[in-house]
Amino acid sequence: MQPIVLFDLDGLLIDSEPIWDAAKREVFGPLGLHLTTEMQAATRGLRQRDMVTYWFDRATLQADPAEVEQQIVAAVCRRLAGVALKPGAEHAVAACARASRAMAVVSSSPESVIRHALASTGLDESFDAVFSAEDDEHGKPHPGAYLRAAAALGASPDECIVLEDSLNGVLAGASAQMTVIAVPEAADRYDPRFAIATLVLESLKDLDTSVFGAHLPGGNRDATWASRAADPQPFRAPERAV
Repeated sequence: MQPIVLFDLDGLLIDSEPIWDAAKREVFGPLGLHLTTEMQAATRGLRQRDMVTYWFDRATLQADPAEVEQQIVAAVCRRLAGVALKPGAEHAVAACARASRAMAVVSSSPESVIRHALASTGLDESFDAVFSAEDDEHGKPHPGAYLRAAAALGASPDECIVLEDSLNGVLAGASAQMTVIAVPEAADRYDPRFAIATLVLESLKDLDTSVFGAHLPGGNRDATWASRAADPQPFRAPERAV
C-alpha cells in the first residue's frame, strides 16, 4: 500500500525561516525585545500564537499579543512573493507524488500564509490538502495536526510518512506514531535529539522514496533502509581543522 506523505512547509519546502525571523525582529524590536539567532531558534517550528506567548511570558512587553501575532503574519506575507524553494524541494514533491496515494502540507503557519507560500512557489497544485495548526487546541510539538491530517485523508498513523526540518515538528510526527524523515538546518544537523526521527537527511535532494515500503503496514525493513536509519553519521561532531 502506498503511504500518505505529510510535508512541513517553513524551513523544509521553502526558505522562509529568514523571512519569519526578519518579521519577528521588525515587530518585536520596537517593543524592546531584540531576538538573537539563538533566541529565534528556541521557537522554531511553533505556531505563531505559541511563539508570541513564549516571548510575552519571558519579557515585559507593552502590547496586545493578538495584535503582535497579526503584525508578524502580515509582515511575512509581504515578504513571501520571492520566497525560494529549499534545495531538493521540487525533487521531493515530484518523487513523493509518484510514491504516495495522497500528499498534504501540515504546518504551524496560518492557512493564509501556507496558501500564499504555495502559490508563490508554484506548488499550489501539488498537494491534495493543506492543514494548519493555527486553530487547533495545541500546536507542534503536539501531534494533533498530524493526527487530524491522517484522519481527514483516511489513513492510520502507521500509513503516514512525515517530512520535517525542526525538532518540534519531528517530535510532533513521532508522537503521532508516524514514520518521520528529518531534514534539519545545517546548524542543527549534529543535534542528537534528531535521533528520534526514523531517518535524518542533509537535504531533500537525498530523499529516496524506494525506502517508503519498509515502514508501511506489512512492509519489510530491508537492509538498505536499516543501514541508513542506524547510521550515526548525522550525529557525529564535525571534524575540526588542526
